[in-house]
Amino acid sequence: MLSALFRRRRRAKLVSRIVALQLALAQAERALHQDDLTALLNRRGFRRACDAHPGHVPEVLSCVMIDLDNFKGINDTHGHPAGDAALVQFAAALRRCLRSDDAVARLGGDEFALLLAGVPAKDVERILLRLQIDLQQAHDSCKMPTATLGFSAGIAERVPWESLAQTLSRADTALLDAKRQGKSCFVWAAQPTQ
Repeated sequence: MLSALFRRRRRAKLVSRIVALQLALAQAERALHQDDLTALLNRRGFRRACDAHPGHVPEVLSCVMIDLDNFKGINDTHGHPAGDAALVQFAAALRRCLRSDDAVARLGGDEFALLLAGVPAKDVERILLRLQIDLQQAHDSCKMPTATLGFSAGIAERVPWESLAQTLSRADTALLDAKRQGKSCFVWAAQPTQ
C-alpha cells in the first residue's frame, strides 16, 4: 500500500514537471519568434510566416514595408522610453487595423513588415489610410508628449511568376522611394518584368 501511494505521488510530480517543461518550451518558442517590446512577430517569426505561405498560387498577396517618420527625433527629444512607447502604440494600431491572421512584424528599430493574403494592392492603401487615422485618434486621446506618429510605406503585390522574397524586395525598394519623397506617403512598387 505504501509503494502504491509512493508511485502515485511520484507520478503526480512527473506530470507536474512535464507540464512545467511544456509551458517553458511554449514560452521559449514565443520568445524566438516574437518581438519582446511590441509582441509582434520579429524578423525570424516573419521569415517563418513567409516560409509557411504557399509558393506560386493564384491567391492575391500584398507585401508592405513600413518605416516610422521622425522616429529618431522622438528618441532624441523625449528619450528612449518615449520611443518605446511610440513603437508599442504603433503595434497596437496595427493590431486594430489589420486582421488577426495577417503576418505583422517589427523587423527592427522602427521598421515593420506586413504580409496581407487575399488583399489586392488597391485595398492596401485604404488599410494604410485607416492606420493613419487610428494613429491620429490614439495620439489625440492619450495626449502623449511625442509628435503624432506618421509612417511611410512601400507596397508590392506579388505577381504569379515571382517569389515572395522578390515581392518583399520590391516593397522595400518602394519604401526607400517613399522616404525620399517625404513623410507619410505610400509608394507602389513597379511591376516586375518576366
